[in-house]
Amino acid sequence: MKFFHKTRIGQLMSLMLGLFLFVAVIGCAGKPAVKQEIRYIPRVTLAPGDVIDVKFFYTPELNETQTVRPDGMITLQLVGDINVQEKTIAGLEEHLIELYTVHLKNPEISVIPRSLYSNRVFVEGEVNTPGYIDMPGRLTAMEAVIRAGGFDLRTAKLKNVVVIRHKNGIRSVYKLNLKNALNGKEIQPFYLEQFDIIYVPRTRIANVNQWVDQYISNLIPRIGLITIPLR
Repeated sequence: MKFFHKTRIGQLMSLMLGLFLFVAVIGCAGKPAVKQEIRYIPRVTLAPGDVIDVKFFYTPELNETQTVRPDGMITLQLVGDINVQEKTIAGLEEHLIELYTVHLKNPEISVIPRSLYSNRVFVEGEVNTPGYIDMPGRLTAMEAVIRAGGFDLRTAKLKNVVVIRHKNGIRSVYKLNLKNALNGKEIQPFYLEQFDIIYVPRTRIANVNQWVDQYISNLIPRIGLITIPLR
């Protein structure tokens, strides 16, 4: 009986240890990778000024090259005006297939971007070459500053870099500290999206939101961004 009792205790302890290890492994597997943000790819959508090719696999006579108009529309044969603003390339392909299903027996359609005028950001403030930066792929705030000629180290406040983003009618403001990057230290990458404004200030910004309210009204007419009401 004593031997049986000890055996049962040993089995119970082994079972509990196994369960503990299983839970621990599952818990570790569920934790996000430290570098998860590095794999983030911004969502690219169409906007006025973009140029696209619309290709029909079985009916090439319908092929078109279209520039997205200021109202966000393009015009295609058989279906007329289509609003493509803020649609992804894949999303537009799906939408066109739906529209042409009533006109074509087997619509196979590809949308090929030729020039993404909207896929750029604006760098302003204490950088050596302020202005628009093309964004052919994913781009970090630090990379955008480098493409704008780098910081003006005599005046730039690297701990107070501001990114202003307008998306779906909402303005978001991010405050970045890029000083460590110049010292060769690893920093968490901040990936930009279309029409982001990166501003490197000359002085410390105490109240970011108040500063943006004053700054944005002067900046928008100068860089010519298409704005929509914010909420």
